[in-house]
Amino acid sequence: MKYLSALVIVLALAVTAAAQEQQPDYSREKLIQIFANQPVREPVQPRVQFGFGYVDFKALNMRWRFNYLPISMALPGSIAWRSNGPMGALPDPFELTGTEIASPPRTWKQLRDMNAELERIERTEKSKAKVTVKPE
Repeated sequence: MKYLSALVIVLALAVTAAAQEQQPDYSREKLIQIFANQPVREPVQPRVQFGFGYVDFKALNMRWRFNYLPISMALPGSIAWRSNGPMGALPDPFELTGTEIASPPRTWKQLRDMNAELERIERTEKSKAKVTVKPE
């Protein structure tokens, strides 16, 4: 057993000594290969790309995509400036499917009261308004 452990140690030392005997390669080609400062170049994207239903181009430091097929059009409710109001509104995610949001009964009563008040205001204003037609 003593001889076996001694043999393993001697073989391990021999392997490490054999690995250290290789001379480093200081040739010109090897040094250029190791230390050459070559920048990594990213692939350049083309200025205009054509795809099925769109044209993609770069102008004014931005990427523009022009969709020319109706299948590429925006969904209803997803464009803010087409909504009601002066500045538009947030898109309604339930508009396309017609889904109604669950609400408590008091909300329904508030909406009924508000509609009744609007109708009352419209009735009173209509009676005050006088339209005169001038014959030509």
